This record gives sequence, C-alpha cells and structure tokens, in this order.
Amino acid sequence: MTRALSAFLLLFVVTALPGVAQAADAKSPASADKASINTLLARASEAVRRETYRGILVYLREGQLDTLRVIHRTQNGLEQERLVSLTGQPREVIRKGGVVTSILPNSKVVLISRRKHEGLLGSVAQFSAERMREHYRVRDLGQRRLSDRVGQLVSIEPLDGYRYGYRMLIDEQTRLPLKLDLVSGSDVLEQLMFTQIEFPKTIADSEFEPGYDIQGFRVIKHEAVQVEDKPVPEDAWKPTDLPPGFELAEDGVRRVTETGFVRQMLFTDGVATVSAFIAPAGLRKPLEGATTMGAVNAYGHVVDDTQITVVGEVPALTVKQIAENLVRETRSASDNASP
Repeated sequence: MTRALSAFLLLFVVTALPGVAQAADAKSPASADKASINTLLARASEAVRRETYRGILVYLREGQLDTLRVIHRTQNGLEQERLVSLTGQPREVIRKGGVVTSILPNSKVVLISRRKHEGLLGSVAQFSAERMREHYRVRDLGQRRLSDRVGQLVSIEPLDGYRYGYRMLIDEQTRLPLKLDLVSGSDVLEQLMFTQIEFPKTIADSEFEPGYDIQGFRVIKHEAVQVEDKPVPEDAWKPTDLPPGFELAEDGVRRVTETGFVRQMLFTDGVATVSAFIAPAGLRKPLEGATTMGAVNAYGHVVDDTQITVVGEVPALTVKQIAENLVRETRSASDNASP
C-alpha cells in the first residue's frame, strides 16, 4: 500500500520461513509461544495478499495524517488494489499485478510504471527467522479491539540501538493487519491503521477503475530500473564493520542515465533493510552528512570521485556506520597482470 506498509510486509514474509517450522518442534512452553506468534505473522503475510477487503486507512508520519480509501482483491491469481487520497492533494493509485497507475488530477498527469515482483528485496525472504530472534524479542501482548474487530497485538522489540521496533494488531478472523506501528522506544515514528474495514465476498471490477476523467491527461510511462548485465566490480567498494546482525543481501549495478550506472547494495538483519547507492560524484545533487525524514534516515559523503548514499528505516547511527565503512579496494599490479 505504501512504502511503510511494504516494509512491514517484508517483515511478515521473513517470519514465514522453514526456521519457524523447526521452532514449532520445540517442547518448551516458551518455544511453543514463539512458534505460534511466528505462525500468526506468516498468516498475516498471506492475508495482505489474499483477502478481499475495503476500508479507510490513516497513515501518520512526522505529525502529518494522510487518509486513504483502500480497495483490494486477488482474483484468478491477479492482485489488484486501488488507493484514493482523502486528504491533501488529490491522488489516486491503481495497481494491477505489476502495473501501477498514479493519477494526479491537479497536474493532469497519469504516471504508469511496471514493477517486477522479483527485485532487490526478493532474496531477503530467504533469511532465517533465527537471525531475527538474535536481535529482536517477539512478544504476544494479548487481544485489542479496533474498528469493531478483535485482533492480536504482537510486539517485535529491538535488543540494541541499531534498529527500530514494530507493533502490529492482527485481525483474529482474517489475519489481516489492522494496525501497524514503527516505534523507537516509546515513540511511534510511523503508524498505519484501519479506521473502517469490511470484508465483502466480492468486489466489482468497476471499483478498480479511475475515479477521475483522465481523458486529455498527459501520460508518462516509467519502466522499472533494471539490474544491468554489467558485472559488479569485485575489486571496489567492499562493506566492512557492518552494524551487528546486518549482512549484504544483494549487490547489483543499475543504469540511471544513458551513460550513468549506480551500484546498489542491500543490507538486512532479517527484518530491517538498508540500501547503499554508490555513484559517480556529480551524477545527482551531492548529499553530505546525515538527513532525516520521519523514520527514514540517510547518510551521504563523497570519496574522491564517488558519491556514497545509504538510506533505510533504521536509526541514524546504522546508516552512518554502513556508509563510513564502505571501503574502496583495488587490485595490485601483479593481480592485474596478464598470465
């Protein structure tokens, strides 16, 4: 639904792993409790994609509240979603499989993009649930009531200062998350919450059609940025001294202009994800030092002819440590010599 919700869905997918099934074999009550929570999270992941629902969702970030109408279904294997902004500038987003259409009526613009289901985040789901438990404590906080529905509240608490925590209220009947919080200590950094929701058996095709007359609007098509066949150089920019628990998940080279390439690395601790972008200096406006937008922290610096930018929904010290410990390595003359 949104960037924040996507992050939470990634969290759900991470818990739905073979390690969860192994944990269920444990005989102790504590292990059984953990297994049941992991099962609950796994079912929530499925419900977000599978359930047919319609509702009003509020998104709170940096003291600003956005309200959205959400319509979702999966029919004949095709997932569809329509989001209509009810506050601020008029906006509407319609997703049909991998095709996303964004309508901006004030500008009379329609943006169409294609997003592959696979991508940099695809391999993160392969990480072990055991890794998550090394750096987070998962707790069942009991039942709560929201939007006239009963749900189970689950807390995922970080064990150090390198990551944020999560709280989610999962509907008792459908397993759809009704409320999602990204937290730092006692502070709620971002919050998604259904204030109204219903689960009809079917939703008509007409509800996924644009609510605006877009005839005459300028149409802009964006293809997804693709990972190039160009190999990742193994003799430059290696990650060192990563924050505890974080590992390199994916590493690729992406084309951003006709002649400009950006190397992108994805790091994860099994729940949180951080992206590092390594590009020629001057390709875009330089970023020096730290910057924050809500729960998103970024840190950038220029090293010789290279701009390094690290971004993620993690504390500032995490992105800074990763950025400052990407080290350029060069091969020696003897290594480069022809045999």
